[in-house]
Amino acid sequence: MPTDQGYTLDVLPGGQAALVGRFYTYVGSGVPCDVSSLTITITPASGSVPVIGPTSVGIVHESMGVYTYAWAVPASTVPGDYTVLWSATGASGPVTDGQVVTVAAAPSASPSPGVYATVAQYRNVTKDMATPDALVEMWLPLASEVLDLALVGAVYATDENSMPTDPMLIDTLMRACCRQVQHEIANNDPASVKDQYTSSNVGGVAVTRAPAATARALPPLSPRAAAILRVAGVLPAAPLIGW
Repeated sequence: MPTDQGYTLDVLPGGQAALVGRFYTYVGSGVPCDVSSLTITITPASGSVPVIGPTSVGIVHESMGVYTYAWAVPASTVPGDYTVLWSATGASGPVTDGQVVTVAAAPSASPSPGVYATVAQYRNVTKDMATPDALVEMWLPLASEVLDLALVGAVYATDENSMPTDPMLIDTLMRACCRQVQHEIANNDPASVKDQYTSSNVGGVAVTRAPAATARALPPLSPRAAAILRVAGVLPAAPLIGW
C-alpha cells in the first residue's frame, strides 16, 4: 500500500534529482517508521524497462522513516516522466512509496551565461514586437544584473557558469528577466541617472518622480518581476527558499 503522498520533481538531463522516500506506521498516521529490505526502481512512464534498479545501493537512511537517493541523470536521458518506486517491508508487510520525476528537455535557445532570457523569450512573454532586437539585447544583461542583486542570499543549485539548473527556476528567472527588461525599456534610463532629478521635461512631456523614487543607490526591481520571484519563492525574504 502507498505510504506517502507522491510528488513531482523536475530535472534536466545531466543534472541530479534528490529523491525522498517516506514511510509511516500506517497511512495517514504521520508517525514515521523505519523499514527493511528497501529498494528503489526508476522506470520511464512510457515504458517497462527500469533505468535504475531495483537496487538498494545508494539509498541513505536520513532519519526515522526517511530515506534519500541521489539520481545522477545521464545527459543522454530521454526527456519525459519517470516513475520512482520505493519498495520495502514494514511492520505489517510490504509497503511502497512513489513519486514522479520529469526530465525536462534542454531549452532550444539558451541565454548566454549571466543572462536569464533571450530576445525570442522576451517577445514571447511580453508580446512586445516593436522594440528593436538590438535594444532588447542591450537590456537583457542589465536586467539580469538587477535580478542577481535581488537574489543575493537566495539558495539554489547552479552550473559552472553560476546559472540555475532547476528547470522550474530557469523558467521563473526567464519570465522575471523579461518583465524587468520591459520595465527598463519603458523607463529608458540605462545609466540610472534619472533618479538624480525629481522632475524632467522632454519633448513637451513633464514628469515628476515621487520622493521614494529618487536618489536610489541601487537599481529597482520592477513590480512584475518582483511578483514572479515572490510567488515562486526565490527571493530570500520569501516563504520558500532553496531550490
